[in-house]
Amino acid sequence: MKRKSDMIMKRILAFILAGLTACIWVAPAVGNDKLVLSRIAFGSCARQDKPQPIWEVVIGTKPDIFLSLGDNIYGDTVDMAVMKKKYDQLASIPGWKKLKKTCPILATWDDHDYGVNDGGAEYSKKDESQQLFLDFFGIAKDSPRRQQKGIYHAQVFGSPGKRMQVILLDTRYFRSPLKKKAGKRFFGEGPYEPGADTKATMLGEAQWEWLAQQLKVPAQVRILASSIQVVSQDHGWEKWMNFPHERERLYQLIKDAKAGGLVCVSGDRHLAELSMMDAGIGYPLYDLTSSGLTEASPKWRKFEVHRHRIATMNWGNNFGLITIDWSYADPLIRLQIRDEEGEVTIQEKLPLSLLQPGAIKSMAVAGVVRIDGKVMTAELVKQLLTKEVTLEMKVVATGESKKGDLVFLNSSANRLSDDNFTVVLDKQAQASLAKAGIPLPRTHFEGKAIRVVGTLSLFSGRPQIIVAGADKIQISAMK
Repeated sequence: MKRKSDMIMKRILAFILAGLTACIWVAPAVGNDKLVLSRIAFGSCARQDKPQPIWEVVIGTKPDIFLSLGDNIYGDTVDMAVMKKKYDQLASIPGWKKLKKTCPILATWDDHDYGVNDGGAEYSKKDESQQLFLDFFGIAKDSPRRQQKGIYHAQVFGSPGKRMQVILLDTRYFRSPLKKKAGKRFFGEGPYEPGADTKATMLGEAQWEWLAQQLKVPAQVRILASSIQVVSQDHGWEKWMNFPHERERLYQLIKDAKAGGLVCVSGDRHLAELSMMDAGIGYPLYDLTSSGLTEASPKWRKFEVHRHRIATMNWGNNFGLITIDWSYADPLIRLQIRDEEGEVTIQEKLPLSLLQPGAIKSMAVAGVVRIDGKVMTAELVKQLLTKEVTLEMKVVATGESKKGDLVFLNSSANRLSDDNFTVVLDKQAQASLAKAGIPLPRTHFEGKAIRVVGTLSLFSGRPQIIVAGADKIQISAMK
């Protein structure tokens, strides 16, 4: 009897402990409820062995806080003594020392201060590098960040009605290997392309679960800080789109959490730009990129292809500034990029009401399209044009011709989008499907993942397959 009661007591204690642990884990980090953030400066990519005069200009904008978005030093080593020496170089720079006295600094890392160019989970010294990073940014020895794997972190500032949440992601510690492009590359063309492996990760499950909880924390404005670009998808360098299923997961997470007021900030690219897209979250998703504090191209260069661009500053050192005028009934947000002289080179003004779920009639989050197992790109479509291929996609929207003789299955809610792939069912295919027990193909396939075999062609410059018969299209288990 005693043994049975002991077992029951152990289970009760385990349950209570698990509950307490969960409560501690999901609790938002304490910020400062008296510090209302109205001016948030940020930047990335600062070589510790170069002059950094830009700090005087940053300080001149009177920031309430500075977000350091990675490549805070160029460590690039497995020798932690070398890494520490480079942090010491940054610490000795007069402008950096003055910034530390001016405002709080929150930080995440990118590849170079992580320890290896374009590095991810494979970096052998990531744990040691994490402790050096936390030492440099003054994180207490008893902080949970010392115990967790990765440096992700969040803090809340301000009082109710003027509350801001800053979420800093770690896009390095858990990140799976990147997929390199095959064949010859042209000068200036990035080496990477979107991967098709749905088991690959950007954040790792522990960080994903943490992020899901953070997006439920009450706040009027949220800054989601990612060291690499979230929205941009066409260039061949590092970006969230290299893991399309993870990017899609991020958008879906924001949507499901009904997390309003969210703006992304990013670095890494050695240029500055503002990007925006309808990511299916119920309001426009902005990504303000600032890079670098010392490493931007000194000369004008040709613009990259970028379908979500609002504006780009493609040469000259820069930093970002987000201002919020809380005095308005509908607070006004300004997204800015400034140059080394402090001049505003990019600006977008947004009422906070625009960044709320339901502010726009948002399209469904477009799914990943794969052709012969590879994520669809313009280059891949060009390569496989007129060939028989296997297509996998989710049918997000359907339509039909005016005469009703053609049915269209689209991968995007906007059939004119550059992301859209159309599967066309002509009369012959519809008759074949009806004979197979599918008289209403629009209803049958909408919202489902499909696999289609057919010849890749173009219509008005956009990819399509005209299905030959019922045996060429089926519902799939595509993830």
